[in-house]
Amino acid sequence: QGGGGAEGFDFGRGGFGDVFNDIFEDFFGGTRRGQRAERGADLQYNLELSFDEAVYGKDAKLKIPRWEHCRDCKGTGAKTAAGLKVCSSCKGAGQLRFQQGFFSVSRPCHQCEGAGQIISDPCGTCRGRKRVYKERLLSVTIPAGIESGMRLRLANEGEHGESGGPPGDLYVAVTVKPHPIFTRKGNDIVCDVPVSFVTAVLGGKVEIPTLKGDTIIKVPAGTQHDKALRLKGLGAPSLKGQDTGDQVMKIKIQIPTKLTAKQKELMTEFAKESGMSMDQDGDGFFDKMKTLFE
Repeated sequence: QGGGGAEGFDFGRGGFGDVFNDIFEDFFGGTRRGQRAERGADLQYNLELSFDEAVYGKDAKLKIPRWEHCRDCKGTGAKTAAGLKVCSSCKGAGQLRFQQGFFSVSRPCHQCEGAGQIISDPCGTCRGRKRVYKERLLSVTIPAGIESGMRLRLANEGEHGESGGPPGDLYVAVTVKPHPIFTRKGNDIVCDVPVSFVTAVLGGKVEIPTLKGDTIIKVPAGTQHDKALRLKGLGAPSLKGQDTGDQVMKIKIQIPTKLTAKQKELMTEFAKESGMSMDQDGDGFFDKMKTLFE
């Protein structure tokens, strides 16, 4: 899923030299000829990934609509070389010079719109616009371990500039869909694991899910509520490829709410052996048990 669209970013265009050149040309009549080729606009494509795709990476095919130089006229806008003539008004300079007092001021030529040339026989493909709007299929490798909010920069994959200018860049903005079980914390993958009261007290084995399939873990005796257990190397890889996170399992102890008469008898005996008060006026036994795991 995704959509392409120009955001108007222009991180690489212009500079102080261009600013001063424009000033001196405007006031002192510079020697520029024709329309300056400008860098094309940057584009952004919004790409939604599944949780698994973000962890393990994928090769994506993106359809990018953008302005490209017309191949038929090679960006001139004319059907043939004869169809491109020097502007008679500005003599190809693209500028008209006016005297204002002590200063000579230049302005873009209104007849050729600063291009310095007039297209008398337009290209049949681009109709004289020099560019065509096309959809391009682009293959992009999404690196393993990428997260929501990150952007990939693909140099020169944005729109082509006018008058033969270089293309801008393409930014792939990533959004990761939530997983029903797992969350990310850095390179670690986190999930809750429900464990019975008996297993938490006595210890035992529990089947848990991982992104690579179900597996069995051992819960140590006396495990407390919210205790974090780790499976090394089952997290997300680092974007730099230097290490891999862990799967972190938060133990959630399940306290029974309904007991049989026999179970109540055994739990009462357990409470007496543990020195717990069973007074009727205070908190119930299981309320006290819950506090042990909070």
